[in-house]
Amino acid sequence: MKTIKFNFSLIILIVLSGQFFTSCSSVPDKTQSALEQRIDTIIGKMNMQEKIEQLYYKTDGNKRLGIPQFTGSDGPHGVGSNAKGYSSFPVTIAMAATWDPALITRVGRAIGLEQAAHGRDRIAGPTLDLLIDPRNGRAPETIGEDPFLGGRISEAFVLGQNTTSVFGSIKHYNLNTYEFNRRTNNYLSDERSLVEFWGYHWKRTIQDGGAISVMCAYNWINGDKCAENKFLIKNLLRDHWGFNYYTMCDWGGFSETEKALKSELDFCEGNDLYIKELPAGVKDGRFDSSLVERATRNVLRTKIISGMIDGVPSIPKTVIDSKEHRELVYESGLKGLILLKNEKNILPLNIDKIKSIAIIGPNAAILPLDGNSSSKVIPSYQIPVENAIRKVLGNERVNYAKGCNINDTDKKQFKEALAAAKKSEYVVFVAGLDNTLEGEGYFLFRDADEKGGDTVTRPDRASQTVLLPGMQNELIKEIAKVNPNIILVVISGGTCSVTPVINSVKGLVYAFYPGQEGGRAIADVLFGNYNPSGKMPATMPKDDGQIQPISPDFRDMVTKGVGYRWFDSQKLTPEFAFGSGLSYTTFEYSNIKVNNKSARAGDLIKVSFNLSNTGKIAGEEVAQLYLSTGKIIPSLQMPEKQLRGFKKVLLKAGESKYITFTLSPEEFYIYNTEKQSYQVPEGEFIVRVGGSSDALPLKAEFSLTNAVGKPDLSIKNIRTMPAYPKEGEEVVFMASLINNGTESIKKGDNLLVHFYVDGKEVADYYSKLTSIPVGGMDFICAGALNKNWIASNGKFKVTATIEVADGMELNSLNNTCEAELIIPNGKVIPEEIAHTIK
Repeated sequence: MKTIKFNFSLIILIVLSGQFFTSCSSVPDKTQSALEQRIDTIIGKMNMQEKIEQLYYKTDGNKRLGIPQFTGSDGPHGVGSNAKGYSSFPVTIAMAATWDPALITRVGRAIGLEQAAHGRDRIAGPTLDLLIDPRNGRAPETIGEDPFLGGRISEAFVLGQNTTSVFGSIKHYNLNTYEFNRRTNNYLSDERSLVEFWGYHWKRTIQDGGAISVMCAYNWINGDKCAENKFLIKNLLRDHWGFNYYTMCDWGGFSETEKALKSELDFCEGNDLYIKELPAGVKDGRFDSSLVERATRNVLRTKIISGMIDGVPSIPKTVIDSKEHRELVYESGLKGLILLKNEKNILPLNIDKIKSIAIIGPNAAILPLDGNSSSKVIPSYQIPVENAIRKVLGNERVNYAKGCNINDTDKKQFKEALAAAKKSEYVVFVAGLDNTLEGEGYFLFRDADEKGGDTVTRPDRASQTVLLPGMQNELIKEIAKVNPNIILVVISGGTCSVTPVINSVKGLVYAFYPGQEGGRAIADVLFGNYNPSGKMPATMPKDDGQIQPISPDFRDMVTKGVGYRWFDSQKLTPEFAFGSGLSYTTFEYSNIKVNNKSARAGDLIKVSFNLSNTGKIAGEEVAQLYLSTGKIIPSLQMPEKQLRGFKKVLLKAGESKYITFTLSPEEFYIYNTEKQSYQVPEGEFIVRVGGSSDALPLKAEFSLTNAVGKPDLSIKNIRTMPAYPKEGEEVVFMASLINNGTESIKKGDNLLVHFYVDGKEVADYYSKLTSIPVGGMDFICAGALNKNWIASNGKFKVTATIEVADGMELNSLNNTCEAELIIPNGKVIPEEIAHTIK
């Protein structure tokens, strides 16, 4: 028997048959949430009409009760919805190309601050769509092709967002892919793929990122619209992943009130079905009033947690398009640029020695920022590549010719371009796409978007091909005949294949729409002011024939997959692999070790290796870890490999670092459809490490044997009520408990969490009524020890710690969350995030 003393009670923990029990007659069950009691009070003052009005985007403000209305705009890469003069950051896929979560945390914060200065409280973004086909219309908004990379990048964005008073509606849940007939496409998915593949990054962003709003997609899944899909919203998002904030439809994205309400869609935006049908329907019994109240609670919970009801600090308009944000636009664009070819080290160009350069191509004198979609941002300026190079070299050494339009068959401009190339030492050809070639369904296919009904049979991209459109390839080949020193720069959202011209160019830099400072960033890579460090967030196919056939059948995506999974399963060799990208220096991987080659399911597996910079200049390398399986139990089909770790590492010339990746149970999860649960399989595993999915020189093997299941609780996202405490106010503390172990927390198990301010315990949560499934989450609200902590001005350290008996959990290292709180005008921010944004 083990006795532990706390300053408020005596708790006795008894270890017996793998369980622990607590004798706590003197400890009250603190499951009465002050947050839910407050919502009860507000709900109790509402009539049914007022409850329903909280669910409609034109009526959700209530002056009588002091409840503000949601205000927002689009914004995955900056404040949109036709607002002018806001910072235009790189698009979402370009953020993924940085492979740099800490950087994207800063981007998420900057966009949140600009939206707050705009007087708004919500922004539609980030986008979590996966890139299943590079020709998809909204490819620029996707998070790339891989759920692991996408989850880490979107988690980082939301963590940055959450340091501000603005919250994001993460979108589009789920399987949003083709834009053609997007409102009526019915995608088929097996349950395992829906949870394990399509759901991986959503789970991560919601649980670890702390997202508090989810926007449902237009499409259908397995016969139900996403906004009316009970499995998608109620069963998976709420009951399993533990999301308890508000869900909303995309603009007008549902048609049956009863199905939507029962599926737990809370908020109606873009149509008026709820506000029209619910009042009479509840009155005559057609609709369950408790479902209306549940939805209203979710909306109110979001408004309280975000700070809308209690008040948020005013953000000066000077943050909009500020010098600091312009530099962050530049940095995030720069670190997403990918060097894919550098024959005979043609790059970087020597500013002092270069005699002349021809700048040619449809994207040379303009800088496309996005496809034609609701996410577009209108900045105060943008820097095209031509302008940036002229600033570096001066006008005398620059010869410009457009050469061709972006997507037609006109060759009239070839002559001028060939003349410029012939008289120049080097050619920089700036190719790619723009907003006439890719974008949102409404802009691409107005009739199909509004009416739909047909089966999707064609790519969204206007050119219908993954190849560079129009006459771009032909012009590049012609230029190569008069000047072989071609550096190709491709600017696009969806990947463009360069296979037809790859042997005609000596250098290749890929720039997913890099933001308003993009030309400056590209010039700095070309001239060696920055050593490129971006990596491909999506596979570049050789041609359209290598792309997964267009179909609404998305079954078996765990194994058949998209991107590199597809290429692996079909034994295809792409032009450039997922994760690929060169540097002006060289790196070497060596000496891989695994901490435990015969481990138990649930153990932490640590994979360590040496990474060395063997070149002559400093550079950043993205080390990547891929997991493969041998024989496993349960016997399931598995992909050839899956990304399960990455780290961007800066190394000086000649420097080496010892890198360690830690694989937790979450990295091993498969979804067992028979048990309706995540599971860590037992069996044989292989890890491979390297700088690209097709260049993995290090390999190690280990096994996992069956073991008694245990929870693995981590505590994340400490919150307060009010969100922004003022001096003299009582403060309630809350947090998210995530169980990424191998066994659930069941009702009857003791759950004890302490909250401290500057080392002094101020509140705790104790319950035997909480259950958290494997892979699930619960949001807890602590009770005061004697009375609530009273806020005062200053900087405070806030700590939340889970109390667990020895040996009763897989990993005790994640049982504590530390954060900082600055009063006034501050909110609780995790310490590592506070450090990142400074």
